[in-house]
Amino acid sequence: MSWQAFSWTEIQARTPWISERVLPDVSWLTGHALTALSVAAVFLPSFAFMEAALGAWRLCADLGWAGAFFVDAGILSHWQVWFALAGFTQASALYLKRLVEKIQPSE
Repeated sequence: MSWQAFSWTEIQARTPWISERVLPDVSWLTGHALTALSVAAVFLPSFAFMEAALGAWRLCADLGWAGAFFVDAGILSHWQVWFALAGFTQASALYLKRLVEKIQPSE
């Protein structure tokens, strides 16, 4: 009972690149939808920064270093939620940017 080990070059030849596996085929996406995705990819990092700033404010308010935070109760009253939202928003912006570049490389 023996098995043949694969070389690294054979594994690379059989495995598609990560960008091919992660990004779906959206060749049908053109026009206004592509423009909307481009605008979203540009403005989402600003929202991620704002969410991170709110998370820092909430964390400092919890430590007593800043004034009262404007959300006293609920899910948005926790600093972890704001930082998680910031990370998710930034990851979404990067994904949309790569998606737009795949569809429309450079003008």
